[in-house]
Amino acid sequence: MKNAILSAVVIFIIGLGLLFPGCNPSGELILNVSFDLNDREEYPRSDQLVIWLQKPDGTFINSLFVSEYLSYGGYNDPDICPDWTTKANWEEASQEEFDAVTGATPSIGPVQMELTLPVDQLPKGDYNIFIEVHQTADYNELYSGSLRISRKRYNSQLEVTYKPEKYPRATFNVLSKVQISLHE
Repeated sequence: MKNAILSAVVIFIIGLGLLFPGCNPSGELILNVSFDLNDREEYPRSDQLVIWLQKPDGTFINSLFVSEYLSYGGYNDPDICPDWTTKANWEEASQEEFDAVTGATPSIGPVQMELTLPVDQLPKGDYNIFIEVHQTADYNELYSGSLRISRKRYNSQLEVTYKPEKYPRATFNVLSKVQISLHE
């Protein structure tokens, strides 16, 4: 009898999630990251990409996405995504963290990522989100914006900074239409 009641409760909770898509019974927040990865014909491309969170005071929180080459050793090259590599301490990442955030480098065109943030690790409040993309040689683009974790939906657009400066042969940014949204 207990198993039948437990099964009914689980089915009910799953059903609520289907009826009310904003409802997330798992206690996790969903971060949607979208951008266009632009085609670069004027120079050889790298497009190694990383997404991470920090507190407003600059304290590193955690990596949310790391492209494969970067996660498997590219982080040792000081020219590839240097802002992330100096903060992340990636060589100390656990296998669980490594597996959770490592993924293939996105393909050219529109990119939509759905990243899961565990609520128990992120108290409500303000954070900064970063997307760093390696172009070529020592040129990188750093996209940054604010993120508010609360009970409400949150949307933000990210601004770009060029590291060390804009690549001279680049006619446009590696990423465009960079946006984030957060919901439960």
